[in-house]
Amino acid sequence: DDRFVKLLRSGKTTEINIIDVLVGDVMHLEPGDLVPVDGIFINGHNVKCDESSATGESDVLRKVAANEVYRAIEEGENLSKHDPFIISGAKVSEGVGTFLVTATGVNSTYGKTMASLQDEARRP
Repeated sequence: DDRFVKLLRSGKTTEINIIDVLVGDVMHLEPGDLVPVDGIFINGHNVKCDESSATGESDVLRKVAANEVYRAIEEGENLSKHDPFIISGAKVSEGVGTFLVTATGVNSTYGKTMASLQDEARRP
């Protein structure tokens, strides 16, 4: 795939091919981005993702930074609206932010889904 993403690596913002993204990279999110990897939302402003192609969820989901989720846990808040997870296959519909990459390729949500579909196709 010949897609490039913006990420922060070694303290510098750079554009890199999605094939070269590594676990531990910090990737930028912008409206229109198709997320190629899984991760945890670090910070940003009003980030909302359409995960319908990956999960079937029809609603656009607002992402909450991991530190806000942790604070909510400590304070005993209801966590149903606190989603820090960025999943591969999602499309950023609004907002800007950054997230920590936790899974790529066949280990990502999208990669596992594609692998399971191939396994099903091989079964008689």
